[in-house]
Amino acid sequence: MTESSGAEPGEEGRLDRRGFLGLLSVGAGGLLLGACSSGSSGSSGSSTSPTAAFPLGAAAKASSKPTTVTLWHSMSYNNQTTLQKLTDAFNSSQGDVHVNLVNQNSYTDTLTLFTAALSSGGLPDLVQMETVNLQLMIDSRSVVPAQKAIDAAHYDLSDFLPSTINFFKVQGTQWAMPFDISSNVLYYDQNAFKKAGLDPAKPPTTIAELKAACQQVVSSRTAKYGMSLKLDSSYFEQWVTLADALMVNEQNGRSGRATDVVFDGPVGTSLFEWYADMLDSKLAQPTSATTYDNLLGIANGIAPICLETSAALGTIQSILSGGQYANVKLGVAQVPSTTANRNGVFPGGAGLYMVSKSSPAQQDGAWQYITYLDEPAQQAQWAVGTGYIPIRKSAAALPAITQLWATQPEFEVSYQQLAQSPQNVATAGAVYGPQAQVEQAIDSALSSISTGTSAKSAMSQLVGTANAAISSYNARVGA
Repeated sequence: MTESSGAEPGEEGRLDRRGFLGLLSVGAGGLLLGACSSGSSGSSGSSTSPTAAFPLGAAAKASSKPTTVTLWHSMSYNNQTTLQKLTDAFNSSQGDVHVNLVNQNSYTDTLTLFTAALSSGGLPDLVQMETVNLQLMIDSRSVVPAQKAIDAAHYDLSDFLPSTINFFKVQGTQWAMPFDISSNVLYYDQNAFKKAGLDPAKPPTTIAELKAACQQVVSSRTAKYGMSLKLDSSYFEQWVTLADALMVNEQNGRSGRATDVVFDGPVGTSLFEWYADMLDSKLAQPTSATTYDNLLGIANGIAPICLETSAALGTIQSILSGGQYANVKLGVAQVPSTTANRNGVFPGGAGLYMVSKSSPAQQDGAWQYITYLDEPAQQAQWAVGTGYIPIRKSAAALPAITQLWATQPEFEVSYQQLAQSPQNVATAGAVYGPQAQVEQAIDSALSSISTGTSAKSAMSQLVGTANAAISSYNARVGA
């Protein structure tokens, strides 16, 4: 995800799977398809057979108009305001479909309510679900694959950033359409870099250079720490990906159902050792995965470098423009690579899923709304109003975006980071059922390193916990 002034990124967190301002910590791992394991699509039953063709044009043929489509979303602040504006414009543009927005406050709450509704009924027609829940949504058997609508409409995907499409595609099937997409970036105080004798125009491009920059900051007494190292799985996952390594077997869960983690290879092991080194040497201060102390560290001069979601940029700029932190000049750069040979990153954020229990007219209406939101003009409006990445290449060429990037080039960083990423199973991202639970286990492992556990012991314990979670999940869904 890029963002204009005043935007609040809502809840994007963990690689953009937690929202800015610390609205919550991800706890979806405890759900693990408790209500989905039967494979039911909801007590009301599916109005369309899972094998039926997509009902393209059904809303126009409906006997009663407009067809009402309900979207459950998790946007807040400017994100919600921008989404409402786009929805109002869609509703006014035609008479066949009317979309009602229902804010479920957070991705965690959305998943909790959606899972409960699979048994009790009351599912929406369309749901915004974060990237971490892709396998959960597939296993719920409650959604209509976007692929059906794509095939029926001969919908052209060539203008989309490939990574935004490929994340939601598993074994050739597009399950959701991308919408609010972002990525992690490096934030740093340019003034602190100058004070430490570093060139603010040349931020670190590898984690070796990142360590060296932190050493320079500390040795020059510019700040107590070189950086805030957020103990969040998303950065570990991103660094694994940047080294062209995988998180789970079966080609990151994309050629078959994942059964084991594989992040304990040379890349993951060296990363855990790097964390231990940075923390033990006091070059980095550990900060919680559920807070934004890493950003406050920059603001308060404690540590001038951190990693965080790009969707926070608009809010950060808005705060800085208020003059409270006049000593800070913000710099933004791509995430430093694990090695000199940079692979790429995977996207964060969320996608839009169509629910199978809905009537043919509602499914068609949901598809019309999705394609409206993903049109270049709307994507440009969404990106400028919220901070998320424009997922259409042609949207990035529209005046609203080009003018923003010309005046504030830091907003272009996350887009280019995704656009430049090669397309492979690593950058497609991992897909497996208990992903949120495993990510929490990674958080805990990183936290244990910060309190003295050796990198080797932390990794060993983590692998055992993660593999047990995957095995338990697969058994519950009959895999």
